[in-house]
Amino acid sequence: MEVIYQTDVAIIEVLQSWFLQYEQAFISISNIFDPRYAFLLYFPIVFSMDWFIGRKLMWVVVTAEWMNHLLKWILHGERPYWWVHEADVYNGKGIPVPNIYQFSLTCETGPGSPSGHSQITAAVWYVIFDSFLEKYHAIAEKDSRIRKLCWLAYFFLLATIGASRIFIAAHFPHQCLFGMFLGWQVAKRLKNINQKSFSILHYLAFTTGMFTSAFIVFEFLEIIGSDPMWTIERAVKWCANPDNVHLDTTPLFAMMRYCGFMIGMGFGFNSYSFAEHSKENFPMPMKIACAACSVGVCLLSETITFSKESMVFFYFQVFALNAFLAYAIIAVIPHIVALIWKIKEKVS
Repeated sequence: MEVIYQTDVAIIEVLQSWFLQYEQAFISISNIFDPRYAFLLYFPIVFSMDWFIGRKLMWVVVTAEWMNHLLKWILHGERPYWWVHEADVYNGKGIPVPNIYQFSLTCETGPGSPSGHSQITAAVWYVIFDSFLEKYHAIAEKDSRIRKLCWLAYFFLLATIGASRIFIAAHFPHQCLFGMFLGWQVAKRLKNINQKSFSILHYLAFTTGMFTSAFIVFEFLEIIGSDPMWTIERAVKWCANPDNVHLDTTPLFAMMRYCGFMIGMGFGFNSYSFAEHSKENFPMPMKIACAACSVGVCLLSETITFSKESMVFFYFQVFALNAFLAYAIIAVIPHIVALIWKIKEKVS
């Protein structure tokens, strides 16, 4: 891998030297397409506009993040910002350490392969573009330029997010390409999954299965003498600004997020509220109100400060919050909007 890493580092150096004056643009792109926004932004909006597509999107996102988490632990991928200081190819061989710049979003604490940003973005936007073309199939068939334009925009989006992750030295290029491929495949394979028949017991089983698989990988790595949390020490050691190291970039945080959302989806999709409202066709103003309220609640949750006195309690809080958000988006907010709408109609 050292040859691949060296080649990738050269690409990072070139990219940084050519576009250093656009650092804020790359940082903004990396921030906007953070995997957490698939849960806090894309899902609430898409679900509010179309319950069927939103449901499919959330299944794809949860599956993609679960796969990304396990692969990060198994593949033991390095990150550029610390690898250049740790690699044997530079230390003691007279080859100067590459001058890699760090930025506010560089110091992620999880392993680097595959890129979560690239994988989740590829999965999310494949579902969105594919569902759009499927919904407006007649128009797309009549004018083939629409289909071509959609997939051109899709690949441009992936290239842009990949470039931003490479530029800030959070990932090597091959990790971004690998993430894109996996995200596309997950979305493609799961796009026709029939979730309507899943009961709350199914969701409990899925959540337990994801948690158990992660626990097994964690324990296996410890048994063979490989510390699953090895990257945190590297991040703390080589991050130029300690304030840029955050717990919400650890694999365990991601695990609590996708497990929490999965169980919240189970209770939400099997609730009486969703069963009633899914039969209705909300008018556009109601859909917009649902989207605005859902996004507002999700973004408000970002301001919550979790207690870090106990790591077990810290991760439990993350799990509980994400379960609540999923349930609120699916069952609570549409119900409240429908009630307010009926009261408004009676008053009118």
